[in-house]
Amino acid sequence: MSLRSARHLTSVYLVRDEQVLLLYRRGSRAIADSWVGIGGHLEPAELTDPTAAALRELHEEIGVTADQLTDLALRYVAVRDTGAEVRTTYYFTTTLLPTASRPTECAEGDLHWFSLTEDPDLDMPPTARIAFRHWLRIGRHDQQLRFITVDADGNETGPC
Repeated sequence: MSLRSARHLTSVYLVRDEQVLLLYRRGSRAIADSWVGIGGHLEPAELTDPTAAALRELHEEIGVTADQLTDLALRYVAVRDTGAEVRTTYYFTTTLLPTASRPTECAEGDLHWFSLTEDPDLDMPPTARIAFRHWLRIGRHDQQLRFITVDADGNETGPC
């Protein structure tokens, strides 16, 4: 097995009024155009603090700050082997306070609020699809941390 590079990312599912905000990300260097939570790469100083990275990305991408949120929680840790690199993504959920403005714009792509009662068939990266669909059906009703793995052949396990 050859040595591979590593990539560390965050993704946040922002909830308000029984809806979740997703981003149709365009022109990413890591993934094809697709639906994702709000997030991005961890900076070197954030490798031991993915929560700080998630908060930074929320602020940079949609202007939301920590004081506008409640119940920020790490819900899924996903590891995906792409064959060329190992990607670790930290999936968070949080609630936007009623006093905060709803984000409507993002320079990274198009924002859309989806109802928590629907399970939309969206074009998503592999671990994002697994985490999001599981969270909609099961994970949002508890506070467990779950783990997902996807190997280079696309075989998945989890959430466990």
